[in-house]
Amino acid sequence: FAAGTVFLSQDKASSDAARAAITTAIEEYGLDVVGWREVPVDDSVCGAQALRSLPKIEQIFVARQDGDTDAEFNRRLYMARRRAELEIEDKDPVFYVASLSCTTLSFKAMVMPAFLTRFYTDLASPDLEAAICVFHQRFSTNTWPQWRLAQPFRYLAHNGEINTIQGNRNW
Repeated sequence: FAAGTVFLSQDKASSDAARAAITTAIEEYGLDVVGWREVPVDDSVCGAQALRSLPKIEQIFVARQDGDTDAEFNRRLYMARRRAELEIEDKDPVFYVASLSCTTLSFKAMVMPAFLTRFYTDLASPDLEAAICVFHQRFSTNTWPQWRLAQPFRYLAHNGEINTIQGNRNW
């Protein structure tokens, strides 16, 4: 199985359309959506800006095709995610897939670092186990705060390094 964290609009029609688009994309790559789960959050730790733009946060669960290796499964998930993003990005500025992988689960939030485990109540559960956890906080000076820009990235990376590589290529 794979799990993904998806930011959806609070508007029911928009969130239904985004959910349908990602489900369709996943099925086009021969995978099955097992279900969706609303992620329990405590929004009392959010500031005013975060509350104004708080997305509906859900997890999607996807079944692996028989015989797929982790790499093959993650490739299908990546392709499905990109297809859904390209279909939805101009229609719904809230939609964002924070993670969709059989190996990595990301929790992203526009909250102060000390409040992350209070915001995502699952993180305080004794049933949650992780081999490793990477935490990154970012206080950007060149972008307006947005939920989809909150750290960490889908996979380990750093915005400054990405900008440097792109800058070097441009030079």
